[in-house]
Amino acid sequence: MSSYVFTENEIEVLRKLLLTWYAGNKRDLPWRRMADSCTTLSQHAYAVWVSEVMLQQTRVATVVEYYNRWMQKWPDIQSLSNSTEEEVNELWSGLGYYSRGRRMRQAAIKLVGEYDGKFPETSVDLLKTMPGVGRYTASAIASMAFKEVTGVVDGNVGSGCCVGFRAIGW
Repeated sequence: MSSYVFTENEIEVLRKLLLTWYAGNKRDLPWRRMADSCTTLSQHAYAVWVSEVMLQQTRVATVVEYYNRWMQKWPDIQSLSNSTEEEVNELWSGLGYYSRGRRMRQAAIKLVGEYDGKFPETSVDLLKTMPGVGRYTASAIASMAFKEVTGVVDGNVGSGCCVGFRAIGW
């Protein structure tokens, strides 16, 4: 099987086409609105992190309500670090994979206790520092909150690229 290597020009054209398509087709989601209104990079990282973890193996329509309740109860890393495991499990109830919520609480406690509540700003440091954060989530946080140029690839990317390329006329 052969592979194709995009030229720099093709990458630039593709980037512009994708961003134009996204601007006209993105869904209005609470974590995007929250990210747009954040006043600090760590607050933006927190909003991205919460949404990314909740969206793992869960439908977007399901996550919206949980995300809104979570952010109302724990709007920042400090408030999450002060939560109890029981509170986290109660709010997480229905999302499945309860260890995700527990690890988020553990990571919040670690970030507040050891890093003054600030998120590491690179995917490598996020991966090393935060319990429960894997390569995809670390890359997503670093890319969206801190503008790190890093690949954010999950199982949906291949099919998304195929659909996306057709949608933008590539």
